[in-house]
Amino acid sequence: MTVVTTSRKPVPEVRSLARDLAFSIGGEYITRGKAGMGDLLSLDEPVVIVSKSGPFFLIQAFSGGEPVAEIRVKSFAVEERPGTIARGLFVSDRPVYEALKDHIDVVFAGEALSGHRIVFDGTQRKRYTLKVVP
Repeated sequence: MTVVTTSRKPVPEVRSLARDLAFSIGGEYITRGKAGMGDLLSLDEPVVIVSKSGPFFLIQAFSGGEPVAEIRVKSFAVEERPGTIARGLFVSDRPVYEALKDHIDVVFAGEALSGHRIVFDGTQRKRYTLKVVP
């Protein structure tokens, strides 16, 4: 099971994004607290860390203690989800898909999504649309 956490002192929007990301991929959200990178990377499961770095949100994925992806997100929007929930991440950016496909639940959406985007469904009828920096 993938573990999703945040930077040490996250702003509320980062915490909400991380919790709903964990929900979408069937992972477990854990509060970071004082855990260092060594503590997180020593886990036997893939680890995803969500943080805010300057004007960007940063999603870092690690597997076996090694980095597998670093995704910079310009912005994200949250809207009410119509219809039934869809599990997993839907990605329109081929390099992001290739980096994540062996580690978390991700689907290449191709032409179904415009631009460089990641879409996933969170809790409480939320749908997130992330604009990825190419």
